Amino acid sequence: MANLYVKAVPTADLNRNTEWFMYPGVWITYILILFSCLLVLSIFGCSPGMACTIVNLSHFLVTYHFFHWKKGTPFAEDQGIYNGLTWWEQIDNGKQLTRNRKFLTVVPIVLYAMASHTTDYQHPMLLFNTLAVIVLVIAKIPNMHKVRIFGINADK
Repeated sequence: MANLYVKAVPTADLNRNTEWFMYPGVWITYILILFSCLLVLSIFGCSPGMACTIVNLSHFLVTYHFFHWKKGTPFAEDQGIYNGLTWWEQIDNGKQLTRNRKFLTVVPIVLYAMASHTTDYQHPMLLFNTLAVIVLVIAKIPNMHKVRIFGINADK
């Protein structure tokens, strides 16, 4: 009799808070969400430079808060082992320079380049876009793993 069951390889990441990012199509969906925001802003009359800057700064605020500030997981079954870690520190079981981490590092850099170019490198927008990309990229470099600058957001 033929084997009716398929042997599935379990995911390497058992953390439910971060395992969704391993699914196929997540990167495409992430990019489509960003470009759909650009499209909606353009339809409602924003100039391309303003639309790119709004998306870049919104992306900065959302990803910094959820990836680099909030700690722990919303799931109780992990029994608190991730309570002291941000989402960025949990992803890929803490391994550095993985494909997911590189993708998430390149996205703000590309958004910055788009926003800066479409605003013709004008002073106020360039300053905001530059500050956003510097903060996000510094938070993502491997040397900053589990580092809390000046004890900000450190465990009590």
